[in-house]
Amino acid sequence: MFVQHMLASLKPDGKMATIMPHGVLFRGGKEKLIREIFINADVIEAIISLPPGLFYGTGIPACVIVANKNKPDSLKNKVLFINADREYAEGKAQNKLRPEDIEKIDFVFTHKREIPKYSRLVEKDEIVETHDYNLNIRRYVDNTPEPEPEDVQAHLIGGIPESEVAALAADFARFGIQASTLFKSERPDYLTFCSIIEAKPAIKSTLEADPALQQTITAHHDALEAWWAVARDDFARLRDGKKMPEVRHELLTTLKDKLIPLGVLDEFKSAGVFVNWWQQIRYDLKTIISTGWHHSLIPDDYLIAEFFQSEADKIETLEGQISEAQSELADAVETAQEVAAYEPDEGEKVSAAVIKKALKALIDDLKGNTCDSAQKELANLQAQDKAIKTIEKRIKDSKATLKTKTDKLEHKLQLKRLGGNDFKAESQELIRQVDAQLANLDPGNKADKKKITALNKDKAVLEARLARTDGILAAIGDPLTEEESRRLILKKLYDIAHQELNRYLNAEKRGLVWVVENLWDKYAVSSSELESERTETLKEMDGFLNGLGYLG
Repeated sequence: MFVQHMLASLKPDGKMATIMPHGVLFRGGKEKLIREIFINADVIEAIISLPPGLFYGTGIPACVIVANKNKPDSLKNKVLFINADREYAEGKAQNKLRPEDIEKIDFVFTHKREIPKYSRLVEKDEIVETHDYNLNIRRYVDNTPEPEPEDVQAHLIGGIPESEVAALAADFARFGIQASTLFKSERPDYLTFCSIIEAKPAIKSTLEADPALQQTITAHHDALEAWWAVARDDFARLRDGKKMPEVRHELLTTLKDKLIPLGVLDEFKSAGVFVNWWQQIRYDLKTIISTGWHHSLIPDDYLIAEFFQSEADKIETLEGQISEAQSELADAVETAQEVAAYEPDEGEKVSAAVIKKALKALIDDLKGNTCDSAQKELANLQAQDKAIKTIEKRIKDSKATLKTKTDKLEHKLQLKRLGGNDFKAESQELIRQVDAQLANLDPGNKADKKKITALNKDKAVLEARLARTDGILAAIGDPLTEEESRRLILKKLYDIAHQELNRYLNAEKRGLVWVVENLWDKYAVSSSELESERTETLKEMDGFLNGLGYLG
């Protein structure tokens, strides 16, 4: 009824799309009569099956019905069926369509592409005569996976069917891998794994170490680099008034042209690389259009790598030293606990403070005892206490140094972004605001007194930073130029694209590893081998029983 109302509300050349449960596609009664009217009127352009669990509160799968009162001649008396119910990202409470899934649906619908097990243009006669107006999508596009082949002989006596390995030829060819890298002949029509593959994990390491696979990955990186050498200029044209949709279309088309010929990623996965990348950078692009190559688009990591790597290295070294000292402290606490024979209460966490308290109590008890054994124990306890305190002091000093270095690096980053004048103006404005707040507080009021102390502390920090500014400026040089900002922002955008490409390539590698591991799972151990192991185990058990006198 809702769909009928929508159609009735359309103009003579109108289009509409609505989401409906699958039941309307195949139920009988009046719903069938409505389908007959729609199909005979030739107003249904496409039916798209969506994955389950997309909508909050229900796991029922749904479909999109696209109606068009003015279908082009090429679609007259035809309906496009798209079965996209297997391509989605699983979520805990709700599934979702990934950007590449949306891109694929959009591309196939727009171009009316027919893809095996995904989409098909169906003639009206087939719908009417063969299926009696039943629009159940699986009748027209069945995307059920092919059944897993099982070879009885291989299961019984071992080996891997050569036919199953041959069926993977296309998977191997995409990465340039030869089947002989993994398999060798065992007997006619059957193979076995090469000697280097002694266990299942060796499959992954062997494939990843294959020079052909590595060359294939390198070729993709080179293709991305070549694409980017041209694509980055398109971002510059955004500032000249070029529209984002135009830039997006050009970049998507050119990236697909680079990646598809390499044979690993099809046109939709190649588009997925781009779409996921574009999703992450689209707000950056809007900022570039509105305000230019603004420093706020540059992550601190990029500025540090470009200008302050030595400072970052020192901080990293210091953090490593603190981590090592904390490990030493944990060992010292454990040793002291043993020396003090300290037994914690149930649920009590043994920390340095707890052990120091226990050591102090023992030391205080022994101080008045002059016998040799007591003095020896006292010296041991004092040594443990000193060791813990020494390490704690080292950690405290290192953390203080770390804070100083971190604050100084943060100061340098701000100055590099803002420049001396802007930074000073910003700091002076903050000091002015602090002074204004202090002027409204009463030193004689207890509550205000705490606020005054905190504000004076903040003011002292700001003034100290201002005092250091000129010296730091002399050390770091000029603030970021527009060209430097542009270069670093473009580097960030490229790195994101590189990460997305690697994510897709890694997924393809995992898929290749999985199909080979599947052969291992099926055929690595044959029935005859299991029987042989069983026989040997029974013999061993009989030997034990004979030795114990249970068998005559």
